[in-house]
Amino acid sequence: MATTITPTIVTVNTTVTQSPSPSQLQQSGAAVSTGGTTLAAGSYQYCGTLAEVTALLVASLPITSLAWSTGVVTATAGATLQLATGETFLTTIAGATPAAYNGTFLATVTGTDTFTYPLAASPGTETAPGTYTPPGSAFLTNSATTFFAQGGSVGLYVLELGALTTAALSIAALNTWIATYSNPQVFYAYLLPGSWDAQAAALNTMAANYESPSGQTYFFVTTSVGNISVYAANKAVFAVVPSPSASSTEQQSAAFFYQWLVNKPSTANKLAPMSYRYLYGVVPWAQMGNATSLDTVLTAFGNLVITGAEGGISTSAQFKGTTMDGEQAAWWYGIDWCRIQLKQALAAAIINGSNSQPPLLYDQPGINTLQATAQQIGDSAVSFGCALSVTVNAVPFYTYTQANPSDYNAGIYNGLSATIVGQTGFLTITFNLDAVQFAA
Repeated sequence: MATTITPTIVTVNTTVTQSPSPSQLQQSGAAVSTGGTTLAAGSYQYCGTLAEVTALLVASLPITSLAWSTGVVTATAGATLQLATGETFLTTIAGATPAAYNGTFLATVTGTDTFTYPLAASPGTETAPGTYTPPGSAFLTNSATTFFAQGGSVGLYVLELGALTTAALSIAALNTWIATYSNPQVFYAYLLPGSWDAQAAALNTMAANYESPSGQTYFFVTTSVGNISVYAANKAVFAVVPSPSASSTEQQSAAFFYQWLVNKPSTANKLAPMSYRYLYGVVPWAQMGNATSLDTVLTAFGNLVITGAEGGISTSAQFKGTTMDGEQAAWWYGIDWCRIQLKQALAAAIINGSNSQPPLLYDQPGINTLQATAQQIGDSAVSFGCALSVTVNAVPFYTYTQANPSDYNAGIYNGLSATIVGQTGFLTITFNLDAVQFAA
């Protein structure tokens, strides 16, 4: 049987162009541990669930004795605590008899192997001392519990710095770790133990190393009404002041941390303001009787958990979602998104340009191509809610090379620039109401 062959006259090729996905850097954040896990010092591991974080924790350690006196329990540990006298840490006492000794408490180190914790009523004479969770592990447990209470769309890394004796040493260790491993950047944000706020000045100094407009590193700090001013004007610090009624098992900064990492802007999922996002598993501030404290924190651009009661909403929410320089945090997120995507897209264009025909050359058409590539990213930033407007400019080939002939010889072009107007949300509004009474 003969086969009939029909010649093809026209072939139509279809190319599907997808908008760039956000860099994974902006979904990467680490809860910092100082001896709370079995990980080697300087290492880190991704955890997508609470159970995965729990599996990393060091085992509870034995207590040799418990003694109650006037509202305070003195515990003697079976090993050195590796914290200085006066340092505090969250710990969970379990397996003790009477059972009233058990629970999660904020403990204070009183010696190389002793610590105290508050207990209002006498539980009776101890007959079995039980165990305690060592410093660091309670922070991770509480952080992971609060973090994953917000949802499971994103996980977090656990970064182990090793067992350290003071907050000052821990801060220095993190600074060294970032300086060593952040090129290329490993994490976009760090969730820090609340105990580090005892060295607020040192912590602020460390964070200030990353607060430039081009910095893409943020520190989620748990602080107090008294210490909030120490972090003033620091763009790299997202400060959270927990509500006085928060339970000892909450790590309220972890709720904000989740909201920072879960962003994944697209045309269908535009970047939302950090302000007023719903939070779960956290106890909000009571506004009654706390006006002075609330005003102090908010005036300093700190962040709080409140309810949506003003809008008739009972769910807890973020308030107001700002970094310590006073900018809306989502504004900086959008600027960072533009920087990351512009760099990646331009690098891809140059690399691909050497592997295509016609090639990308250092001439006016080449500059036009790079300008168009950058403008595409700018247009995506606007459609993704990361910017209000983006305008990309390029110095013409002739103008640039006449002024910078050595740059042309070296293949360098520094003539691209962009003006980005960041996107923000409503923080406060005023509605003017004029009530008019007409005479009869």
